[in-house]
Amino acid sequence: MKTVVHLSNADPALHEAVVGNVRNLLADETLAHEAVALVVNGGGIGLLREDSPQCEGIEALAAEGVTLKSCRNTLEGGDIDEADLLDGVEIVPSGIGEVARLQSEENYAYFKP
Repeated sequence: MKTVVHLSNADPALHEAVVGNVRNLLADETLAHEAVALVVNGGGIGLLREDSPQCEGIEALAAEGVTLKSCRNTLEGGDIDEADLLDGVEIVPSGIGEVARLQSEENYAYFKP
């Protein structure tokens, strides 16, 4: 199973929930995980910043193979430097475009908390 988790909200409580949701997804032994991608855009970008309160949780998810993807449009629109993001974050041209591509071309299931 391949899953894309999409976050576009700036709410810190939702950021914490996303980390827990993905951790629970990975721990579900009834699912055969092929890939999990976390795609952020808009207000969700804070989750992937070096100074995020959830950085340890995100780094742990990345260590378990979760792919982290950030929207270039959000970075440019918010004047955010790529260097401000956690190591290993892949920059994609458009967050929503990446979500659509993963769903249509790679058959990812979609989850948005």
